[in-house]
Amino acid sequence: MASLIPFLQSRANSVNFFMRRSGPELWKTLTSVSKSGQKKGRRNTRQPVRPLNRFYRIGSGPLKVEFAGLNSPIKLKEDRLAEIVEQTEDEVRESMGGIKKILEEKDTGKKKRNREKLHPMERGFSGTQLVGQKLGPPPQVDGVDYSDFETYCLEVKRTSNMTNVFGRVHTMSALVVTGNGKGLAGYAVGKAPIHRTTTAIIHGMNMASRKLFFVELHEGRTIYQDFYAECRNTRVFAQRRPPGYGLTCHPRLIKICEAIGIKDIYVKVEGSTKNYLALTHAFVTGLLNQETHQQLAERKGLHVVEMSPSRHFLPQIVASPISTDLKTEEALEALDRLNLDDFYGEGRYPLRKPKTLPFFSNLEGHLEARWRKHPFRNHESAMIRMLADGIVPRWTRDARSNWANERHERITSGVEPMPKGIGLSMVAPKKEEE
Repeated sequence: MASLIPFLQSRANSVNFFMRRSGPELWKTLTSVSKSGQKKGRRNTRQPVRPLNRFYRIGSGPLKVEFAGLNSPIKLKEDRLAEIVEQTEDEVRESMGGIKKILEEKDTGKKKRNREKLHPMERGFSGTQLVGQKLGPPPQVDGVDYSDFETYCLEVKRTSNMTNVFGRVHTMSALVVTGNGKGLAGYAVGKAPIHRTTTAIIHGMNMASRKLFFVELHEGRTIYQDFYAECRNTRVFAQRRPPGYGLTCHPRLIKICEAIGIKDIYVKVEGSTKNYLALTHAFVTGLLNQETHQQLAERKGLHVVEMSPSRHFLPQIVASPISTDLKTEEALEALDRLNLDDFYGEGRYPLRKPKTLPFFSNLEGHLEARWRKHPFRNHESAMIRMLADGIVPRWTRDARSNWANERHERITSGVEPMPKGIGLSMVAPKKEEE
């Protein structure tokens, strides 16, 4: 019997493009980047591979199909159900043990990132980066032991060189400084192929250990005199500081000072502060061009005198010529009368911007308070002069009162004349009470 229902043709072919290709091949069409795109940094802009089947649940479709044991209970006898559960548990344990063993033996080839927690004092310039951390002593070279040395990596960057055969060749460059903290140090630039940062740092350590220099330190903690040095567009103004001042300078210079052994210094950097190789070269050149106080005294034939603020700028001889004759006052030339700041700084001074005045600088009460302090403006200079001339042995109240009483006795006895002049009136005798 023929049916009256018309014959409907429908395509039953379920094989299409998305089924002929595997999942990784399909994702590669979206996530792949060409070589030129990788050089331009387009890899970061591509979307990652997303696990689309991660939250898919069997039986949750629109037809609500029931699968026994997955989304519906198994209707079996209790004894049989217990046996099945025990068998499945044993099989799961065996399978999980095998999977763990496979994962342990499997070498993915990917670089494992070390997330070791570091102390804040041991971190680098930016978090847990390798740049700025202590890397330990360099390896032995020709039997020389560097166990007392400490190494710091100052910079890691990618460099490129255009060649006629390979085109643009990229390499990794690492600026490394090493030192023993007692004046002996060295720095170098190590290079390695692209993405070989550790290899570049090791090459830099080996080169730095073979290019050592010695820096003479004043009192084993600071420089001998302020100096100016420059390299390319980087200008460095270094100034020595008293004990306990610390290191106030560029973060890269702090690591260099720790490697050399400098403990107290102030360094002002002008110009380019991102060219770390020029910064290192300028600072080290200034340190090596120093001369000690004794060398200066021998070269000039003069006493080297220091006027320290800790001694109220009183002159103190720190070095005298030994092998050369001391020049007399008549033999001195205009060039010999020098100031160390001008002599070693080449007449250059760091830019010092004036401090902004506080909001109360022009208020009436502040101006009145300054005017009340005006009569005592020269007391500090008078104190320094009296100490320098030996009039007062120490600046204490007892010493000043004793000196005042002795001077009063000398004036009243006529040994010392009465001071007269502007602002000094004649001595008026006291009126006798009737």
